[in-house]
Parts: sequence; structure tokens; C-alpha cells
Amino acid sequence: MDIGTLWYLIERDKLHRVVTAQEFEQLPPDSFTLHQVFDNRRDALHEMIRLVQTAVHELSHQMDAHSGARPHPK
Repeated sequence: MDIGTLWYLIERDKLHRVVTAQEFEQLPPDSFTLHQVFDNRRDALHEMIRLVQTAVHELSHQMDAHSGARPHPK
């Protein structure tokens, strides 16, 4: 595994981001949360999409429960 080709899935300012190793090294240490490290960008982006979809799904259920609406079909 070449460290220069790693991709980092982070959360910063309440947003998920995929960054290169070079970008990651330049971030201030307490400015982000590291979720996972990947060998390629594609896998990192797929995981980021999954995390965002999960958050949207959970929020949708919370909104439905609060309003008494029927659940959305998936």
C-alpha cells in the first residue's frame, strides 16, 4: 500500500469529504473526524455516499415519526 495513493473519508464542518493523502496531511489535527482510509477513490466515494444516504434515511424516519406521516417506500 503506497501512502501517497491513499484516500481519506473525513467529516469536517458537518460535511463528509474524500481527500487525498496530501490534502489530509495539511488539515489542522482537530478540524475533522477521520472515518476510514481507502486504497482507491472509488471505494472512498461509495462509502461516503452510503453514509449520506443512511443519514438522509434516518432523518426522513424522524420527520415522519414527528409528523405522524406514513413511512416512505424505499
